[in-house]
Amino acid sequence: MTELSDSISWPARDPRWVSTVLLTGLILLIPIVGQLVLLGWMLTALDNLRGGRLVLPPAGFSYIGRGVNLFVVQLVYIVALAVLFAALFGAGLGVALSADGGASVAGVALTLLASALLLPGGLALNLLPPALVVATERGGIGGGLNLPDVIRLVRADVEAAMHAGLFALVAFVIAGAGAIACLVGQYFTTPYGYAVLAGVIHHYERSVGTRAPRAPVV
Repeated sequence: MTELSDSISWPARDPRWVSTVLLTGLILLIPIVGQLVLLGWMLTALDNLRGGRLVLPPAGFSYIGRGVNLFVVQLVYIVALAVLFAALFGAGLGVALSADGGASVAGVALTLLASALLLPGGLALNLLPPALVVATERGGIGGGLNLPDVIRLVRADVEAAMHAGLFALVAFVIAGAGAIACLVGQYFTTPYGYAVLAGVIHHYERSVGTRAPRAPVV
């Protein structure tokens, strides 16, 4: 791949891409295990791209271990955002329902702050995966959860990070497109979207010159 836009089409260059994507999507029917497999499968696709192979990894359950670190990192950030929102919103609601008029105003302000943080926080989780994946690949769970280091990685080349983030957002839109058209279709579009994400991350790595550890090519 030479351009970031090539990330969208690269999975279809594999002659077996339809069956591979479909079988990987069927594994998503298994709670938690399916997500672990999907993340590990995506990282293995990234390994293939690092090795110069435009080939999707075959569907299977062997990627569970590969996806654990990234799964934990994503889960921690999602839970942290949810807890922050719940704490601010709950506190604001409790204060707003108090009898004191001034306290009610403060409570409303807290609930509005909680709502205001939710949108950019959720957007950040969809824009930062390239940097988060690179940080996790380099430093494991601790590297992915080291937010200052992730931010420094983004700031090292803001333009590359933002471009990759926007295409990561496109990848997530593709992944969720099946749910809009037909719920069953999501099990096809989700793996394809994550394969696109692998292409985005690969291009981002090359753009910023980071060195992620290489796993065996599959």
